[in-house]
Amino acid sequence: MAGNNSLDEKLRTGIEAARRGDKATASRLLRQVVDVTPNNEVAWMWLASALDNLIERKQALEQALRINPSNARAQQALDQLNAVLGTPGTVRRGPSSPANLPRPAGAGGGAGNTLITIVGAVVALAILALIIFAVVSNSQGNPTLPNEATQLAVLNTPLPTATIDPKDYTPTPFYGIIVTVNPTTQITLPPSFTPTFTPTTVPITPTATLYPMAQFAMLYTSIKDGQTQPSLFSVDGAGTSDRQIADGTAGFSDIAYSPDGSKIAFVRSTTYDNNGTSVTTPELFVAPASNPNGAVRITQFGKSELSHPSWAPDNVQLVVATNYDGDMELWTLTDDGKNQKQITNNDFADRDPAWSPKGDVIAYASEQANGAGTGLTEIFTITPDGKTITQLTDANGSSYSPAWSPDGTRIAFASDRNGDSDIFVMDANGGNYTLITKDSTSTSNGAEDRIPAFNPLGQMLVFISNRGGDAMQFYVSDLKGSEITRLADPGLNIQSFAFRPEPLLLPR
Repeated sequence: MAGNNSLDEKLRTGIEAARRGDKATASRLLRQVVDVTPNNEVAWMWLASALDNLIERKQALEQALRINPSNARAQQALDQLNAVLGTPGTVRRGPSSPANLPRPAGAGGGAGNTLITIVGAVVALAILALIIFAVVSNSQGNPTLPNEATQLAVLNTPLPTATIDPKDYTPTPFYGIIVTVNPTTQITLPPSFTPTFTPTTVPITPTATLYPMAQFAMLYTSIKDGQTQPSLFSVDGAGTSDRQIADGTAGFSDIAYSPDGSKIAFVRSTTYDNNGTSVTTPELFVAPASNPNGAVRITQFGKSELSHPSWAPDNVQLVVATNYDGDMELWTLTDDGKNQKQITNNDFADRDPAWSPKGDVIAYASEQANGAGTGLTEIFTITPDGKTITQLTDANGSSYSPAWSPDGTRIAFASDRNGDSDIFVMDANGGNYTLITKDSTSTSNGAEDRIPAFNPLGQMLVFISNRGGDAMQFYVSDLKGSEITRLADPGLNIQSFAFRPEPLLLPR
């Protein structure tokens, strides 16, 4: 129906407005969406981020939790907001009516909407009375609202993490374990390990409700004509709205978003003084996602190879592959370049690390099943301490470029076991693999399909391929390989890409 299409457009436009900081537009559009679809969890979450009132934000988060009590992001944000407001943290579970947030002037119409407006006004007045009572009366132990500066700080901080004035609240105690890494420690891999893999082909069922690919955003790198280093470009998940955001004067490659989408890491060839000698080597850089040109170099390995940075779910640690000790090994470090730790130490080439969303293991490609110097790799996982290694694939040729699904239950990877490079998906333990880019089709026969990535909800796969010609272009597939479509052509040979994460959209 046209009405549903209009509502989808309002949701999309409202989310985009919230992303760029246009809270007025976002609030207006998203209120209209939740008025019509009060059980739209996504709309409530984005509306919460756009509201300029702490009480209204609290109501929106509570409604998101009523719709989905398992929404950990909403609960985390609500807990932090309750700590600021000094209000109880319990949310009533189960069906209920949406919070009566004030409506924009002129929205809606008719007797029903008038009644809703009147009820909303009454509730708003009641809330205002409670706020005034909380401010002027402490006789019953009611906390006061935070000062104005603190409220502004909370409202201007993206969900789900709030930045507030420490004097206005008592932080929740931290009960985890803080590990301090000794950068001089090198863990030697165990002399032997037992490969575990299940070469059984079982079809994978994709998530039922698909989200429009154009809703997502990607960064990609490519070399433009007349330049020697890759430039950085942004594009939506459908391959449209393409634009250059940083030129290739300095160079960008192996781009990687942090899990919260606030930072990017990438590799750049750079020249610097290394103990009195000028060297030009690939090094790791980190930049705010909103300002790629503000990148800071965080490594000084000084060797010929460094590639494939991948973030840990804590948004602080990274893993990279480098030949610092002579052959390619995996190293972890923090995003300030400190706490460097070598986690593989062997005679095999270890490449393509990908930190799991759960943080428990790192997937990577290694020669260790086939022998040093063979160039034939299989997919393994290793714990971040370097102590436990598990082999996931065992096939002819090589398997490489592992990429995790957002929920950590599946791994997409590339393999040339059938002659040319194809895309596969398997369970996180190496079982139940599915060939996505089947060679039986004329369009894929002989093509090189590389660098798979799940979209931010794990519903579709995007990869690059030269099946349409010589240049590597974007293609998208469902999780069974039954439908593969070329995305809009940006006209460039794509070298690396990364989806911007959408943590608020993920089911928890």
